[in-house]
Amino acid sequence: MSYKTDRLVALLPDAYGALDRESILYKVLDVFGSELITADGKVKDLLKSHWVRYAAGAALDGLASIYGVERRILRGGQPEPDDAFRTRLQSVVPLFTGGGTVKAVLGAVRSALGLPFDLNQLQIPDSFAALRRDIDNLVTMVQFSPVAQRVLGATVSEVANASELTLVVDLPTVSESSPRIEWRFNRGDGRELSVERTDTATGVRSVAGFTVPAGTTLTFTADADGRLSAEIERTDVSGSFVNLNGSSPAKLPNVPITRSEWTFRARSATFDSAVFDAADTFDLPLFEVQLSLIRFQPLTFDVYVPYFLQAAVADLKARYNYPGELLVFQGLAPELIQEVINETKATGIRGNILFTLNFFDNHDQRDLLAIVGVHQLTEDTDTRDAMLASNINEGQEAHELGERFAIWAVMDLAKFDGNFGFA
Repeated sequence: MSYKTDRLVALLPDAYGALDRESILYKVLDVFGSELITADGKVKDLLKSHWVRYAAGAALDGLASIYGVERRILRGGQPEPDDAFRTRLQSVVPLFTGGGTVKAVLGAVRSALGLPFDLNQLQIPDSFAALRRDIDNLVTMVQFSPVAQRVLGATVSEVANASELTLVVDLPTVSESSPRIEWRFNRGDGRELSVERTDTATGVRSVAGFTVPAGTTLTFTADADGRLSAEIERTDVSGSFVNLNGSSPAKLPNVPITRSEWTFRARSATFDSAVFDAADTFDLPLFEVQLSLIRFQPLTFDVYVPYFLQAAVADLKARYNYPGELLVFQGLAPELIQEVINETKATGIRGNILFTLNFFDNHDQRDLLAIVGVHQLTEDTDTRDAMLASNINEGQEAHELGERFAIWAVMDLAKFDGNFGFA
């Protein structure tokens, strides 16, 4: 007996004896009540099928088709089960109400490549935690796509007996970045150099006596702390610069996220600074400036994926000696991954797919021991040469000749240390 039968019996007068469960009338009403229970259950299932959380089978496929999502095929040829399909569909539905999440994009890309949407479905044991981490890092996302851009300036004007150039940087970005400045002097030497970011009145200037020769390029960069690095044709001249207020070490300002202006100023040789044995000129220098930076674009993201994903997964599986399966879907072609990102991302956001090439080196080291033998033959002919000298005669002759010239002298004139004689 069901509550539907009880409600049918209550509609009839007592004279019909419908309360008697053994009567034919009651049994007929009970049949109708059972059918009503079955119909009621089907109506409830029909209502539930309009919800992703409860839909199954064809009803789930119908809901997914509204959002352009199809059930994927497993590697064994079987269709994706309802639970996995429902999880992936639930990540896509919020996109149409204004909110694609990082988890949704990464999961959709993983499933398109053959991995499960949620890596927890692999049920990798805790003993393979390193494998789980490496699998998770195969597909990564970097928000705010970086792009290299540059701003050029070559219009030099004369201001207060100096050449001056103002460079306007108006590139929307989400974070400050360190610039690379290439200052090229086309004509005339540069002296008393200065670079100033006008909105903050910060920058660097050269010390007295520093000169940039004409035809050379002065390059400014900065490290992570903003410390200035200056070079002229690969020659370090960082020590020739200080901050605008004269303090050291010199630090190069960052490019802000909003519009900024940069003023470059240089002077020529003056009467008291010119060098007579150098090719100094008194004309104002002409120069051009190129400012390069990495701009982080708002409302963008990049997804990095190994181009040979199956090979990368197979390598990880072999490296960790994992016995289970990691790829559960038949992966889509690489050229279709961008379409998956476009279907999953939120409205107004631009997503890019970037493929990486991972080449795994095989460091299979082997030790080789070799014994080298040397076969050597020595032949002794016992040959000797002998010479015997029994007597040596030595003769020596001396032929010493001397001449003496005597001068006649008298007793009181002769000297003992000269050749004098007495005649």
